[in-house]
Amino acid sequence: MRPIKIAALGALAASRVGLTLQDLSEALVAAGVARGNAAIAIDSLRERGEIAPRGGLLELTSAGIRALLEAQADIAAAMDPSPASASREDCPSIPWLTAVHTVWVEALSLNYAVAPDALRALLPPPLEPEIHKGSAWIQVLVSSLRDLRPRGVPSLFGVCFYQASYRAAVRYSSADGSWRRGGYFVRSETNHPVMRAVGNALAEFKFHDFGAAEMTMLREGDRLTLGIDPEPPDSGGRLFGVFDTRPGLDRSPGSVWSSLEELHEPLVECYDALGVDRKGGYLYILTVDRDPWCARWSRPETHFGEYFERGELGNGVARLDSVLHLTECRYRWRPLRREILAR
Repeated sequence: MRPIKIAALGALAASRVGLTLQDLSEALVAAGVARGNAAIAIDSLRERGEIAPRGGLLELTSAGIRALLEAQADIAAAMDPSPASASREDCPSIPWLTAVHTVWVEALSLNYAVAPDALRALLPPPLEPEIHKGSAWIQVLVSSLRDLRPRGVPSLFGVCFYQASYRAAVRYSSADGSWRRGGYFVRSETNHPVMRAVGNALAEFKFHDFGAAEMTMLREGDRLTLGIDPEPPDSGGRLFGVFDTRPGLDRSPGSVWSSLEELHEPLVECYDALGVDRKGGYLYILTVDRDPWCARWSRPETHFGEYFERGELGNGVARLDSVLHLTECRYRWRPLRREILAR
């Protein structure tokens, strides 16, 4: 019955001037509520003093407004991909860095299936690989970011650059005993020297070192060409490819994922970037709030990823499973948090 009451309160809030009893009942029925249940819910709200008649209309009372706001908070908490907990605390950071926003103009997600033991060797405790379809996973997220800037600053003063992040899907046992999941960056590059310097200067993030690279993403029709040439050249991160981004493509032959919906939860719904400070005894969490990924399949026409062929994950322990193409996704970050590492 509570969802029906929330719907009634929401209908009255949306009306601004109130509704007649009949109009409120019809609004609930139109939303799929049985007429009898609608009447019971409205009577209950009147008895609780959350709605009251005034001039022939039913209106929200102060108690009704509080009830609606509490319900909204409960819904937001239930949908929060990284909810607050007693084991987490906000921690010092440079405020404007976690109050910035940007837009991914275009991005590719190259999804690599990795032998679990090979990835485990790259992770600091207590992080461990999250296993899906029998494999650990690293996504190489290559994105074109537009107008990165603090909120309230005009886009004219934003920074545009490319970034490549090698995000491993991981999990860990939290101090409260629950299992939590997130992403750990085993490698990253950017072509912007200032963004690289700022990222590497913030020791509190404990995530990874940004490398420098010449990077480009060139589009010709539905064909997207990607090139990453790291500095120094022998650092093992050269990445080149030509990708077909036509709408309506099927998954790549040989992918273990049968559909976009199947890989959505394991590989797309990841909002926490994790960093470990073993000496200080903390696990750091940087949470992104973003628009939904409007991802679709892409096909590599040609591709070379040095890190997975000759680098730390070479020797056949990793393979390119699939590629996703994304466009126009807004990103913003929450304040940095941390929790004490479980002993």
